[in-house]
Amino acid sequence: MNKNRITQGYIALVFLSMFFFGITTQVLGTLITRIMAHYDIRMAQAGLLSSFISTGNLAAMFVVSVFVGRINKMVLLGASFFLFSASLFLISIAPPFGILLAGFALTGVFGATIDTLNNSLIADLMPAKISLGMSLLHGIFGLGGLCSPIIIESLAWNLGWKQVYVILSAVFILDLAIYSLYTKLQWNHLVTLTPNKKQAGFGLTDMVQFFRKKQHVLLWLAMFFYGGNQSTLAVWIKRYVETHINEPAWGAYVLSAMWIGITISRLVISPFVKISSTLKICTGNIISAITLAAGLLLGTVGGIMTASFAVGLASGLTIPLIIAIGCEWHRERTAYGTMMPFTALFISYLIFPPLSGLASDMLGIPWGVALGALSALLTAVFSGALERWMKREKEEAILT
Repeated sequence: MNKNRITQGYIALVFLSMFFFGITTQVLGTLITRIMAHYDIRMAQAGLLSSFISTGNLAAMFVVSVFVGRINKMVLLGASFFLFSASLFLISIAPPFGILLAGFALTGVFGATIDTLNNSLIADLMPAKISLGMSLLHGIFGLGGLCSPIIIESLAWNLGWKQVYVILSAVFILDLAIYSLYTKLQWNHLVTLTPNKKQAGFGLTDMVQFFRKKQHVLLWLAMFFYGGNQSTLAVWIKRYVETHINEPAWGAYVLSAMWIGITISRLVISPFVKISSTLKICTGNIISAITLAAGLLLGTVGGIMTASFAVGLASGLTIPLIIAIGCEWHRERTAYGTMMPFTALFISYLIFPPLSGLASDMLGIPWGVALGALSALLTAVFSGALERWMKREKEEAILT
């Protein structure tokens, strides 16, 4: 087989796994009302489910830092498929709430490992087109998120929420089987695509060093607040439609509308709008903040669906562009360039769902969802500051 086709085949498998992973990331937001009813919990407690996923995400940082450089990333990715599947199966048995939280934490560990390795491998395999590769990868992820609420809602309606997790566990076992067979057959060529210098691990010292540069801090904060926007909407927007607007039939469609916008943003807007990445992020998040606030003020299904779509369309490109910037800054250590911005996303997913859930319990769910609009505005502030910094650095380089 032609070596270029072998590479493209492997990239296609990475994209496929990202599609399945995109489906799983929307399951909690889709099933949250059913899970709350099963365990008889309030919104603040339900927000802990997302927080434990994010705790696992943070633990994944240490998994990646320890094993990347010791185990080939392609092998580590396959192992993560298996362990992620096992974590989903644990949730499917509906264990006591404390064990359920542990199950969600494990999905966070191995889901984040899958996400990080997929991003790092695409950066390795498409070094001349990192921004395009990230936009396509996350666009495929967005397609999974787009399909997820409707697929998951249909399965849950017919089978129950526990059976949904069984099916997702089986999907990742199947994905592992296909991935393992292809990788084994084409190993001699594939192993040359990720040489040792791109397998380099990183430690605590490297993580601390990351925050000693102003541009790194600004990038990290932009990702943190974008995570606040996305996690708030992903977890609570469906419930907002179901309980506040009292239109339960429309909840999954409103959540899907956001992912339709995100997918278009990543596959169309990001690659073809010819302005700097940081300016795209800043402009998109300003639009997101305004449209989400307007949708909440209208308080109608049509208004919030339009707002949800607009938020995805305007700011959905944020994550892939931030990861692309991180990988471009650290081309010899793409796992490091990927993971450090991801830590901001993981921490925001740890903080914002229970925080917005608590605000919803105390003030009403519109105020909880409104934290998403505030987060988008702050994303615009820090990405705008990064745009100014990068422009100034470029001007100084020209002068010298």
